[in-house]
Amino acid sequence: MTEQNALSIVSKETLTPAALSMAVREAGITTVRRSIESGFPSIGSIVRQLGYKETAALMVAHIARLETMLNVSRPMQPEAMAETAKTVIDTCLESGININAADIEIVFKRARQGAYGAFYGGIGCADILGWFNSYISEKSEEYVQYNIEKSQQLDSGGERSYDRAKAKDREAHQVAAEYYRMTSKDKNNEQNKEN
Repeated sequence: MTEQNALSIVSKETLTPAALSMAVREAGITTVRRSIESGFPSIGSIVRQLGYKETAALMVAHIARLETMLNVSRPMQPEAMAETAKTVIDTCLESGININAADIEIVFKRARQGAYGAFYGGIGCADILGWFNSYISEKSEEYVQYNIEKSQQLDSGGERSYDRAKAKDREAHQVAAEYYRMTSKDKNNEQNKEN
């Protein structure tokens, strides 16, 4: 998916659960690595373009679709669903990781497929936040690996005096890898303290 195509999907119509699911499927995004490379708009970009309330409404639609697909016997109340949606968005924005639209679909697809266990009765805010926190940690580690690989690819070509752009890019990837490594450790320490 090109950058131009990825940015063109930022609309209420193309970010509905069914449309996003189809776009992710058509783009072949099934893994965290593919999401990193996808060019799908970040949650921050969606909030900037559509506004926070509209982004939260889209997240509510994704949660409602998930509950329908899981056939829960005790669905979340509308107010609880709205608060959960806002908390998920805030978590994504505060994570320091580029969580994008494809990631939302990946998390909810994993839930539909039972990757987070069986659901007896219903799902709640804590369940959904647990999934996203787990995914954010996973994506953080994948970003570290991705940036290390990119840095090594740039190194393998050998450094030439006229190749300053590559050297700057390599340095940026190394800095990013270190940042994600530190962010991941901080998040893990916070989670360990909470437990």
